[in-house]
Amino acid sequence: MKSATGKNKGEEKVQYSLFFIQRFKGKVLFNVPMSEYTSLRIGGPADVMAFPQDEGDLKDLMAFAEAKGFPFYVLGSGTNLLVRDGGIRGIVVNMTEGFKDITWLDGGKAIVGAGVKLPDLVVQTRDRGLSGIEFAANIPGTIGGAVCMNAGAYGGEMKDVVEGVEIAGRKGQKGFIPKSELNFSYRRASLPKGAIVTRAHMVFELRDIEEIKAKVTEFREKRKATSSAINFPNAGSIFKNPESAPAGRLIEEAGLKGEKMGGAAVSEVHANYIVNTGGARAKDVLTLMALIRDRVFSTRGVVLEPEIKVVGED
Repeated sequence: MKSATGKNKGEEKVQYSLFFIQRFKGKVLFNVPMSEYTSLRIGGPADVMAFPQDEGDLKDLMAFAEAKGFPFYVLGSGTNLLVRDGGIRGIVVNMTEGFKDITWLDGGKAIVGAGVKLPDLVVQTRDRGLSGIEFAANIPGTIGGAVCMNAGAYGGEMKDVVEGVEIAGRKGQKGFIPKSELNFSYRRASLPKGAIVTRAHMVFELRDIEEIKAKVTEFREKRKATSSAINFPNAGSIFKNPESAPAGRLIEEAGLKGEKMGGAAVSEVHANYIVNTGGARAKDVLTLMALIRDRVFSTRGVVLEPEIKVVGED
C-alpha cells in the first residue's frame, strides 16, 4: 500500500521508527484514531502522532519531515476541528504535552507556551490581577491553537492580548512574528505556511482581582448554560457569524434545529452546533453542513462560512 508520499507504508514506518528511537524524547503513537483526539469524537487514523517535549524535539521532528517529504499537521486540543474519515497521512504534531511554560514579566506581560490550556491561563492571570483574557475562561483549547484562529467570545479576542508569536519554521528554524504582521481578523491569523506557534508574547491590564474574578465567573456561567445543555460531543460553533445576524439564529430560522444526517445532528440547544449523537462520521457532518449552507442561503440569501477546520482524507 502506498502513502501520500508514494512510499510503501511499511517502509515509511521503519523510517519513522528509526528517527524516533534515535532522537525523539516525547511520546510517539502509530495508526492513531483521530476520533480519540478531537472533541467531536470523529476522524480516521493518523499515520503517526508525535508529542514533542521541547524545542529540540520540535526542531528535529520538522527537519526530519522536511527532509523525507512527509506531510505534517499541528494539533492542539482537537476542538474546532473535523478530521475526515480517511484520516491524516504523515505526522500529526500534538502540542499538548510540551510547551507548557509561562514566563511572567514586568508590566503585565508574559510569554506563554503553545501547550498551555486557555482556562489554566485565565486562572493564573486572574490570581495575579491581570485582565484581558477572561473571555477564554471556559474555551477548551490551547494557546497555540487559540492564536492561530484568533479565538474569541463575549467581545474579546486573542488579538487584544497578543503582541507577537515565536514560531518554528518548516525546517525547525526559530522566528518571531510581531502582531502587526499577524494580520488578525475574525477567527484567523496570518502565519507562514508550515510554521508552528511555540509561544505567544502577551500583555494584560492590571486590574482589581475581585473585579476580574466576577467577570470570569460571569463568562463561565454563560458558557456552561449552553455547553452543559448540549450534552453530546461537539466542536463548538460550526459557522462564523455573518454581519447580518448570528449564524445560530439564521440556522434556527431556517427550521434546521434537530436536523439529522447519520449520527450527526444540529443541536436542539444551539443551532450553530453540530453534535455527535453516536457513531457519527465526518461525511455525516459535512453533508449536514452543506444542507445548512444551502437552506440558509435559499431562505435568507446569506452565505455561511465555516468556522470549524476540516482536514484529512475522505
